[in-house]
Amino acid sequence: MHTLLLQSLFPLLLITSFLLINVELSLCQDNEQYTNCSEAINCGGIGGISYPFWGVNRANYCGLAGFEVKCQDNVPMINISSINYRILKTDPTAPSVTVARQDYWGTLCPPTYVNTSINFSLFNYPSGLTNMTFYYACNTSIAIQGLGDNYTSEVCSTNNSDITVWSFTTTPQVDPVAARACTTGVIVPVFTTAVQALESNQKTIQEAVDEGFELGLEIDNVECNSCVESGGKCGVNATGGFICFCLDQAYAAVCKATAPGAQDSYLGVCH
Repeated sequence: MHTLLLQSLFPLLLITSFLLINVELSLCQDNEQYTNCSEAINCGGIGGISYPFWGVNRANYCGLAGFEVKCQDNVPMINISSINYRILKTDPTAPSVTVARQDYWGTLCPPTYVNTSINFSLFNYPSGLTNMTFYYACNTSIAIQGLGDNYTSEVCSTNNSDITVWSFTTTPQVDPVAARACTTGVIVPVFTTAVQALESNQKTIQEAVDEGFELGLEIDNVECNSCVESGGKCGVNATGGFICFCLDQAYAAVCKATAPGAQDSYLGVCH
């Protein structure tokens, strides 16, 4: 009698066990995503780099496309429009990131001359910035009217030759490249306060450039804040849309109340 009862219950027990295992695996996956996205990127003393950024110790579902961070030589780096930038700090409340061009770090003589450009679908230029323009291979024997006084001249040693570089903090009335006095010009944004300090001889040009400049982030900060306030972590789903990773599962916007003891049950089955 008992044997027949056990035999009849065995398929039901098997199905129940299978369903429980799948539920546990699903919960483990959700918890893994929550845990992974709970960690910020820390590289070279620069910490707190989180959503929409990902990379290093954060999986790609913890951030948005175009915001990948790499830790190179102990420096947090991000590539924007084919230019590598150092991340100097982030401000999640703005939200914004302060960056400095890697090719201009510690030098005004980069290997190639490329204008600063950003992806305006991901970033924006906030107020408080001033464009510095560096003109390369300038011919000092050519007299140009209208250059103004807010520029300096120095020499760069590149490819076993010396070239003259003119640095402007304001746009000259006459373009030195159009006047054929210089071969090319490169625009590098800096903080306006750095330019003011530069013009009052309180900073060098290199110091102003190395302070970097701020970029606003084109993200829905309200959406992420709501997720975080509900106890979740911001991320993206398989199609690139926003998702809120929570202790129990992922939700489209915010976490719902977690069942009592749910977190403890994860700790027992997730590895």
